[in-house]
Amino acid sequence: MNLNGSGRTRGLLAPLTLWITTLAVWLPWLGNVPLRDWDEGIVATVARATSQQTGLRWLLAVKDAGEPYLNKPPALHWLIGTSIQSWGEGEWAVRAVPALVSTLAVPLLVLLRRELSRDQSGERSALAAGLVLMTLLPMARHGRLAMLDGSLVSCSLMLWLGWLGSRRQSRWAVLAGLGCTGVLLLKPPALIGFAAIIVAIGVLERVSQQHLSRDPQPRAPSIPISRRFGLLLLGASPGLAWHLWHGWWRGLDALLMWGGQGLSRVTTVVEGNQGSWLVPITEVLEGGWPWLLLLPAGFRWAWHHRHERAGLWELGLLLGSAALVLPLRTQLPWYSHLLWPAIALLCGEGLSQLLASGKPRWVPLIWTGLGAGLLLAGSMALLGITDAVPAASVLSAGAGLLMGGLWLRAPIKTRRCRGLLLLVVGWSVALLSLWHSRLWLWELNETWDPRPIAAVIRKLPAEDPVVLQGPTRPSLGWYAGRPLRRLQSERPSERHWLITRKTPASCKQQTMSLDGDWQLWLCPATSASTQN
Repeated sequence: MNLNGSGRTRGLLAPLTLWITTLAVWLPWLGNVPLRDWDEGIVATVARATSQQTGLRWLLAVKDAGEPYLNKPPALHWLIGTSIQSWGEGEWAVRAVPALVSTLAVPLLVLLRRELSRDQSGERSALAAGLVLMTLLPMARHGRLAMLDGSLVSCSLMLWLGWLGSRRQSRWAVLAGLGCTGVLLLKPPALIGFAAIIVAIGVLERVSQQHLSRDPQPRAPSIPISRRFGLLLLGASPGLAWHLWHGWWRGLDALLMWGGQGLSRVTTVVEGNQGSWLVPITEVLEGGWPWLLLLPAGFRWAWHHRHERAGLWELGLLLGSAALVLPLRTQLPWYSHLLWPAIALLCGEGLSQLLASGKPRWVPLIWTGLGAGLLLAGSMALLGITDAVPAASVLSAGAGLLMGGLWLRAPIKTRRCRGLLLLVVGWSVALLSLWHSRLWLWELNETWDPRPIAAVIRKLPAEDPVVLQGPTRPSLGWYAGRPLRRLQSERPSERHWLITRKTPASCKQQTMSLDGDWQLWLCPATSASTQN
């Protein structure tokens, strides 16, 4: 791919090529590990139950047994439910739709950066930002999961791109409105933050109006804000209509996704997921490799161009995204997902400078050393000296960093571009090797595989109660195909099936998980409840 921004790469060719490449890197081996708890198990269960609704009730999200699901709107659940009905209940069918929507973030980021400065350097920075976002491990890994975060990133980029493009052509505001609809049907409180970022950057643009005249890009005729906003509302109308209908149908319960499961995460700890601003920062420091080394150069570029649209928007998106994520009292590792597009934009500026001038020189030097270290670690794993890392993935990443780093230090620009190609290919092959190794969903190493017990439960009569003792496992309910009751302080008096780590008295063992720990027992009816 030509990163010099020639005329051939204008239009849709460059973002389309990057999107196809992203599909090839992100989608393989979606189904080689079971669904994880909590989110994937819940999302899949709600998707299956919602897709079985008939008539207008299909528009309402439900859990198993028709219980209302009020945490999130059902947009992604509708799509996953359709996929399940078409292709079955395999893991790849559950994850395919969220993964496809998440991959759209890469071409949308390219188009967004291109819109900020429509010149040769802007094109080069746009392609560089797309390559960075495509090869970031957290973006790819979380984008592959049946979760809402990857789709939310794509919708936020659609919103920002559409609003920026509407300055030149008002019809782009419809795209911004469709992005609003996506956010409203995924995580509605996030729309307040995304809109606030646009407003804040717009105010800063007005303050810097006298400096913006130095912006080399041609200035488009001013389009009335009322027309842009009207077209935005047109695109946002499906999302707004659903929330109005949902409120009419479910009353005050409909506010839960705005309050208890939305805005309350800013001020309170929801479901015990306590954290601080260190959680997303740690995720960025751990997951931003190898591109994070380019972030200082990107910051310098953006600050130097802070009175121009590109620099102002890149700084504004990073600060705005950080303002949405860092103050949350409820913190989970994937909340940092919203930070990656802004980080990719800034790293793309640093990568563009590296290709154009060979600076900063210390970055490819560190990449070379890091690549040599990874090759050594991969060789040790290949020889069986250590099994802490997947050998093929580490060797691919090490080879890409070593060869790419060496070529990126070359004084000739064409050799530096080839070095970048080697680095991207090596890192992409490393990601593919990681997916194939089944280690990419490492959270599953902390718990037990629910599928053996679930296979037995599926064969039980539908009227037999199944009780779970211990932590909730939404994925077990998904694989079992039925809701599971939580064991309270007393055992049920009726005949029931019990999933437990312990050995209950007077119960007959049926099966156990692969690790031999969790077991399924058939417990007979008792005249009185038996204390645990």
